[in-house]
Amino acid sequence: MKKKGSVVEFNDQRDKELLQAFKSQLHLLGTVPLQEVFTRAAMMPASRFWVSERRAMIVISSMLKGNRIESMNTKKREMYHEICRRVKRILEEEPGITLTEATFRVVNSPAPEFYLTPKSARAMIYRLRA
Repeated sequence: MKKKGSVVEFNDQRDKELLQAFKSQLHLLGTVPLQEVFTRAAMMPASRFWVSERRAMIVISSMLKGNRIESMNTKKREMYHEICRRVKRILEEEPGITLTEATFRVVNSPAPEFYLTPKSARAMIYRLRA
């Protein structure tokens, strides 16, 4: 569902946070393989969901209409399911809130992980450290 060539306005912030997560796991190097360090960095909590509010709104709106997102990679699909679950909870708890506001709140709240594959995390970290 991502548009080819789209640029996320907060790439620098996400990249900085991912690099910090990687560095926080480097102490494990020697006791676990480097690939495991990338995996653990990708699984660390993030300060927000790394998707734009606009894109999340489009996807969540589509999901609430019953459309499936099976064509996405697994991690993105997991992320959108978590966002949708949280949005539904807000909509139930606060009947007067709009879908846009609920989505905005969720996207800007802490995320349980970066929702990156270890391979993607590795590629980003190598690019950042170059």
